Amino acid sequence: MRDGRSPPRRWLALGEVGSTNSVAMEAARAGDPGPLWITAERQSAGRGRRGRPWSSEVGNLYASLLLLDPASLSSLGQLPLVIAVGMRRGFSILSGLDADRVRIKWPNDILVDGAKCAGILVESERTLDGRQAVVIGCGINVELCPDDAPYPVTTVRRAGSAASVRDVFLALADGVESALDLWRSGRHFSDIRTEWLAGAAGLGEPCRVNLPDRSLEGRFADLDASGRLVLETQDARRLEISAGDVFLLPRQRQREQSAQ
Repeated sequence: MRDGRSPPRRWLALGEVGSTNSVAMEAARAGDPGPLWITAERQSAGRGRRGRPWSSEVGNLYASLLLLDPASLSSLGQLPLVIAVGMRRGFSILSGLDADRVRIKWPNDILVDGAKCAGILVESERTLDGRQAVVIGCGINVELCPDDAPYPVTTVRRAGSAASVRDVFLALADGVESALDLWRSGRHFSDIRTEWLAGAAGLGEPCRVNLPDRSLEGRFADLDASGRLVLETQDARRLEISAGDVFLLPRQRQREQSAQ
């Protein structure tokens, strides 16, 4: 919830756009000072991580937050985790939901009852005037979700909340802004890490991490001080993973590995 010390929220609500992230980045290139929220009813060219298309029909929330020089370059990699904490905070205040049902899958997918309900895409570039523009795109399944996803998916509505798209945006914005305040441009990442771990999905459980050139399996042991996933392999090595696609595995897989 915003307090009296917070500056007024700047929010541009649009109809159909190519991508809210693209609109936000164009605003940065045109000199917008940020912070600025951009939302759209529909995206014709929505995208997810690694350039994957993101289904963006009317009924869901498509939002991007533009920040200018939000932190030092060394701390910018923490932002996906910060935003995930903020999104979980926002989900947890929606009617019909609570924090115990909302979990974070590393680094920043939001699960409700174990099924993906939201994703985050962070993009950045240096503007011509030397500022670091960071755009945080958030897609939330409010009423719709794909039928052909390779993993369980759900919507805010299926999860039991009657919140409107506007209600979801306001909760999201409150949660994200409060997490950014807690982070303090990277100075308090340890607090973000603590809250992230408290809401983590699969902590201590077996998982598979798909990297560009290989797949690794082991136990999701921890989140290190910089936000990397710590994977404990069968031979007791501890690997720090900076980027990859994580798939949580049944506990039976862990028992099979232990018996080998």
